[in-house]
Parts: sequence; structure tokens; C-alpha cells
Amino acid sequence: MTETMNVKKFLKEDLWHYINLGGIQYNQLSSPQLTFTPNTHSYTNGTEKHLIDDMSEAERSTYVATTIVIAFKDCTDIEGQRHKSILEDYYIKELTNQAIAIRVNLSDWKYKKAKRKALEEFTERFNFWRLKRDCPELPILTC
Repeated sequence: MTETMNVKKFLKEDLWHYINLGGIQYNQLSSPQLTFTPNTHSYTNGTEKHLIDDMSEAERSTYVATTIVIAFKDCTDIEGQRHKSILEDYYIKELTNQAIAIRVNLSDWKYKKAKRKALEEFTERFNFWRLKRDCPELPILTC
């Protein structure tokens, strides 16, 4: 059975643990590119599944850490929805809420609302990438 965990607890306590175990740097990855080409088959082909199943422990740790970073980088970052910036500034750069509100040009009240929305979006994207990349060792996040 997979563990269920609150997103704030995961981001504060486990995020860096997974990234360090994977031996990656957060800024190694660029944002995922969206494609509008329809997909007519499953997300994981037979060769990819075989490779995932045969990974060493170190390779698997890197794969899992990369999955988390992909979920971060996949969050919305457009005017009015600066979710990725808010999450990166708070959980990666460890800036204060007040400093981030100033950076994204939001009042305290609007910033709190935007941060809550950012956590909700990250939770959904994390759970999606967890399934898509077949990482059952990651917890299912809840808000």
C-alpha cells in the first residue's frame, strides 16, 4: 500500500531527501515541453518498461528525483498564476512569504490564495507524474 502524505510536509521534509538520493541538482532540468500531438498508445512502451524494471538502485533514485523535479517544473508560471515561481521561491530558494509576495507583485491576501492554489496544482501534477513515470515508492500527495 502506498503512503499518503500532506504536500506541505512532503515539500518541507522529503523533497531534498529524494533529490539528494537521486544525485541531481534541482536546476539541472528545464521545464517539460508540451506537445499537442495526440497519443494513440499507452505512455510506457515495452522497451521503456523493461528499462525501468532493470534500473539499478542508484539509477532508480535518480529517476524518482527527476520525477519530482518534473512535477515542479510543470507547474503554471504565467502572469496571474505564478505557481512555479511561488513554490520554487519558497521551497527551493527558501525565501520568506513576504519576499515572494513582493517578487510576484501580490498583496498578502492574494499571495496566500495564490500559494494555496500553487500547492493544489503541484499536488495534482506530482500525482500525475508519479503515475505516468511509474514511481509507486513516492507517496500520494494531498492538500
